[in-house]
Amino acid sequence: MIPLPWQPLRKVLKILKSSLSPNQIAFGFALGIFAGLPPMGLHVIVPITLALLIRCSFSSFLISMGLFKLLSLGIAPAGYAIGKHLLDPARGLDGLWRFLFHLPVIAPIGYNRYLLLGSVVIAFGIAVPVFFGVRYAVVLYRARLAARVKDWRITARLRRMRGIGLLRWLFLGGKDKYDRIPPRGPFRYVRKEMLIALPIIYLLCYLAAAVIVPFFAGRIAASAASFVIGGEVAVKESSFNLFTGRLNLDGLTVQDPGKPEENVLELSRVSLDVGMLPLLEKRVVFNEFYVDEARLHVVREQDGTMNIDDFSAGWNAEGYIEWARKYADRVDWIGLVRRFIEYLSQPRPHPAPRPDLSRYAGGRSFPPPWPVFAIERVSVGRLHLTLTDLRAGEELPPITLTEVELENVAYPAQLNRAPTGIVLRGYVGGDPNAAFALSARFEDGEKATYEFDMQKIDLAKLAAVYAASLPVRVVSGEATLSARLTETEGRLDGEASLALAGLKLAGIPGKTLFGLSPELSAQTIEGINRYAADLPIVFGFAVDGSAAAPQIHWAKPLLEVAKQGLIMEGKRAVSSIIEERLNALAPGEEVPLTGDYQKLASEVEARAKELLQGGSEQPLDLSDTLNELFKSLIPQPEEK
Repeated sequence: MIPLPWQPLRKVLKILKSSLSPNQIAFGFALGIFAGLPPMGLHVIVPITLALLIRCSFSSFLISMGLFKLLSLGIAPAGYAIGKHLLDPARGLDGLWRFLFHLPVIAPIGYNRYLLLGSVVIAFGIAVPVFFGVRYAVVLYRARLAARVKDWRITARLRRMRGIGLLRWLFLGGKDKYDRIPPRGPFRYVRKEMLIALPIIYLLCYLAAAVIVPFFAGRIAASAASFVIGGEVAVKESSFNLFTGRLNLDGLTVQDPGKPEENVLELSRVSLDVGMLPLLEKRVVFNEFYVDEARLHVVREQDGTMNIDDFSAGWNAEGYIEWARKYADRVDWIGLVRRFIEYLSQPRPHPAPRPDLSRYAGGRSFPPPWPVFAIERVSVGRLHLTLTDLRAGEELPPITLTEVELENVAYPAQLNRAPTGIVLRGYVGGDPNAAFALSARFEDGEKATYEFDMQKIDLAKLAAVYAASLPVRVVSGEATLSARLTETEGRLDGEASLALAGLKLAGIPGKTLFGLSPELSAQTIEGINRYAADLPIVFGFAVDGSAAAPQIHWAKPLLEVAKQGLIMEGKRAVSSIIEERLNALAPGEEVPLTGDYQKLASEVEARAKELLQGGSEQPLDLSDTLNELFKSLIPQPEEK
């Protein structure tokens, strides 16, 4: 319809002539202030809902909303100043704001913004006098002006003319209706039709979202994941149920930034059970995060860097990448992953904020009493981890995780109301007997307990993982480890037991064991190998120190093993010499021992101990010592 010049006046007269009371008209006008004066946003839903539900003049609400929207620019400086003053920590109201701004439905609105809060406060201050002013104007119109006009003679003549009803409706908004008797009971103040219509309207909006969102859920999830990890993420199929809050993603893949034709991560199916009620509190809570089967392929390039280094969004990648370019080719997988995790735990520094065109942008954030992001349970059906080392020219044995579970993961962790638990179980290569298990439990953000077990792990096949971290080369051997550690306020305390079967070590030029001299280090390695040739090595050791630099006290047990190995070799050499001397004697000739055989063993043990403790820098050579002792113990045959 073409707007007529007298249309605004007609709307005002129609409101004044309506059957609504002065209070209802004034309340609708005052309610429109809360929708028009503050800046546009989700907060408008609250006054609009009240205007529809409460039996007030919705037309006066719309007129007031438009009028005060024009006035909002002039009031913005005062609103910004008031909001900033009230949210200032010096006011001592942070506890109140923290409670109010995290209530359901109110939390997403954003009342913590200076301009919005200040404008709402001004709206409260203006609404009260406006209510009484509009109410007085309505009463004045109906009691005086309308009654006086009705008594005019020209008014009586006009009422007798034909077609005057249509003209009165067109220009003056129709007949007076305020003289009708209003309904009684609760529906005098509430629109009963809106008690039914509003839930239906919101339900229809929810149903429309339930139909539309699934078409875009996969694209939204892929875009969000791509933004977070900094790599290209694709999803084949997706579905989202707004009633249960479950998001299903099928065929999720993460491409290798350096080789788009290859995937770093492949997930056959991912299911996320989102809590709907926390969303009203501006929180994201996953009741369950389930991954059916996953494949992760990590490649160590020729320069030592990894193919996952380019996933740099959300963490401080610049320092790590700079380090990797210089030193990554000099460390093993342990050193590489350790540095990667170190930088991964550092959040990316926020860039300088862009200049806001609005002079009244800004606000305060208040920490909620509960985590803003939480995962109650994470389950992974099976995870296949493949490590390829291009520097070594071979692919490491695949690692298969048969069980991955996380419980009560929250951010920030200090707000987690239940201990966080992590359980990993799997095996190395295609041998289920080469198994490992790791469990961790974090309590109160200050105490953590770790338990680790592994069985029959082939150390030689995993040499690329630890080669640069050890001062020796493991030629062969299987390891079985059991450890339990407790971390309290950054300090470690625990113990471990280690069993090594078929162990054989070799020295590395330029490196020594436990800080010994090169000669003693070589003798220690020889002693360990001699012991391991006959018996499995089993010993326990303690772990303490800081979590960043743990101290593993296994030097003494290994040195004791080396000593025992040298003693065993000495005894073996003695037995060999005795057998050789006996074979040189005439058949049937008796060989009396003229000394204490125990003396020989004591001398050999003392010699081995002296060498291992640094008492001598001479290389180990027991042949002369054994020969001299043998001559003193066994008579030599006379030469003929």
